[in-house]
Amino acid sequence: MAMQYDQISDAYSKAASQFVFKRVVESYTLFKVLGPVEGKSFLDVACGDGYYARLFRHRGAARVVGVDVSEQMIKTARGRDEGAGLGVEYRVHDAADLPVLGSFDRVTAVYLLNYAATREQMLRMCQGMFANLAPGGRLVAVVPNADFDPAGPSSARYGIAMRPPEDRKEGSAMSLDLLMDPPLTIHFVYWSRSAYAQAFAEAGFGDIRWHPLECSPEPEQVEFWRDYLANQHAIALSCRKPPLA
Repeated sequence: MAMQYDQISDAYSKAASQFVFKRVVESYTLFKVLGPVEGKSFLDVACGDGYYARLFRHRGAARVVGVDVSEQMIKTARGRDEGAGLGVEYRVHDAADLPVLGSFDRVTAVYLLNYAATREQMLRMCQGMFANLAPGGRLVAVVPNADFDPAGPSSARYGIAMRPPEDRKEGSAMSLDLLMDPPLTIHFVYWSRSAYAQAFAEAGFGDIRWHPLECSPEPEQVEFWRDYLANQHAIALSCRKPPLA
């Protein structure tokens, strides 16, 4: 994964900043599921170029640490923050071997777990995030939607083309095209919803819930995104670390 993002860091950062989907659908859903941000501490795992890490600070988060396995993505994130005075801390770490960086109120993992090559590696990712979460704290993840139907309403008009494996075999390779100029292809791994939920449960999380993506409620947005929301390529998941007895 590190090599893939080292190679595409500039193009991926451009896509994150330009895709309307990121702002109107993905970000809208993420913040709705997260709840209040102000005064909270955040660990953003698989932070990429710091897109969400910066938004957390802009919305009043007290402390934000961004972690990514790609040195080039972290370099890009630090460059984007240079001079902004946001105070985001960026670290290079493999999420499957994540050290304890603090006791955070919230942990986010946007498109992280779909890079786990095995169930064991996914479990290690979840265990590392569990260890960094304060008792009673919440984790919100975004993962590819295992129920996406390639024959359903097309997401191409929204700049997204996902190709799940035909046999839906867990651990199989799959890819996603971001239809920019030139197109950007991202490779990752297919996992079922039950595989994701099991990894979180085995790591110690409770209150595991799925949250279909939503769009900003303006009527024109609701109408435009109707086909996408009927066959969305991603889905959010939330869970909680049990409070101390």
